[in-house]
Amino acid sequence: MSHDSENAGGTESPFSKSADSGRRYAAWFHELDAWTEYWDIYHPETNGRFYFGNGDTEAGLLTRFLPREQRPPAFIAWIQMALSNDSSEAFVAEVRKPEVASAVMEVDSLVARLFTDHFGDATDPRVQIDYLEAIFQFATDSLPPAVERYGRIRDDDPRKRTAGRHTLDGDLMWFAWALHVEAAIAIAGETGDNSLRALMLAGVATGCPANFAWRGHRRTRSEYHADPGTTDLLRKRGVEWISDPHAAAEEIHALYRIREWGEDL
Repeated sequence: MSHDSENAGGTESPFSKSADSGRRYAAWFHELDAWTEYWDIYHPETNGRFYFGNGDTEAGLLTRFLPREQRPPAFIAWIQMALSNDSSEAFVAEVRKPEVASAVMEVDSLVARLFTDHFGDATDPRVQIDYLEAIFQFATDSLPPAVERYGRIRDDDPRKRTAGRHTLDGDLMWFAWALHVEAAIAIAGETGDNSLRALMLAGVATGCPANFAWRGHRRTRSEYHADPGTTDLLRKRGVEWISDPHAAAEEIHALYRIREWGEDL
């Protein structure tokens, strides 16, 4: 599914507010969740491979680099890198270990395939703008409700509380998302096709502070507020970060430090 035809003439007003766009954005996040958190409902054949496994025969790819019952070395290395604003050598070494690298890139391939299905070519400026708007609406909980999914979840399932919405309530998940993208870039190398990954990092760098400012989950930059001025500022910065993934990653690290310690001066 490609970007809206209404944006085909330029990017003067790139962030569409149409109901159709909202439904498209919700479909993208719905499918991401269908392969991960809600795999048992939509893709039981995977046994939770693209999540944290099924608790029995499948350990899950995310288990190798994201925290759940334990904190994998790759996650610890990312935290240390973000908090120290220091060299990425330790993180790169961890994510390039064969077992971790294969897990990261298998998830990366899934995300790339789904992105192409729902948005199109990540190098197209119109697609990039479209994706950043999707992230903004996702972050601020502005997408249409997930009525069908909510109806499938049992009342005693702990996922019931959030199943009816397309958004993130767990603030650490923004940084877990960034960790995965940064890991894929480290594994692919600078010569790899990192266009989609760069767009994903720009999405986290704008979506995370929007989520924190609009929904109050955690501290973010003091200049960000739930108002039109911040909306415009994040849109502008997001477009700039698409072409500079290193700057986007550094901003995400700064946002993590603010989350932990307060304003990053």
